[in-house]
Amino acid sequence: MHYRRFVLGAMTALPMLSLAPFAQAQVAPDAAKAFITTAGQQLVAVVNSNASTSAKADQLQTLINQIVAVDTVGDYVLGRYKNVATPDQHAQFLTLFHQLLSNNITYQIKAYQGIGFTVNSASVMGNDTVVDTTITRPGEAPADVGWAVDEIAGAPKIVDVIVAGTSLRVTTRNDYASVVINNGGQFSALLTAMQSQINRIKANE
Repeated sequence: MHYRRFVLGAMTALPMLSLAPFAQAQVAPDAAKAFITTAGQQLVAVVNSNASTSAKADQLQTLINQIVAVDTVGDYVLGRYKNVATPDQHAQFLTLFHQLLSNNITYQIKAYQGIGFTVNSASVMGNDTVVDTTITRPGEAPADVGWAVDEIAGAPKIVDVIVAGTSLRVTTRNDYASVVINNGGQFSALLTAMQSQINRIKANE
């Protein structure tokens, strides 16, 4: 299972409704562009700082929770399995999803500096407004990354990252479904796999 795709798509390039828990609305392109400009500047400032890894981790966790609709994305990637999970399992999933997202980002960016973030255009695509950006890192080719933005509970939030034309929330949803299917439909297998991934990341910190 490729848990890292969602965060790596954003952070490697830089560095996820009907299932949503909050009302969503479309964000105007200019507003979405302004939001991503500010969010990108904040992310780059953390990544490029000389702060310790632990300090960056704390800053990133706070920032990610501010700019990404983590619970909304989590419910999206669960898809139909949201209705399979018990309330306790759903709550545990969201807790693990928050932790996995934060830990993966921190693990991937801890050695990075010199990242550049350029905002290009913004356009409406389906129910989302997608802001196209270019991410640069020393020694690597520029990467084009799209950030899907929706209004969640009255504020713009990132709900998907699009890398090389691939929606990372869709890819992650397929990965999660595969885990459940390959384990006889047991939702608990997904929770176990997520916890194992978190444990492996922590062991390599």
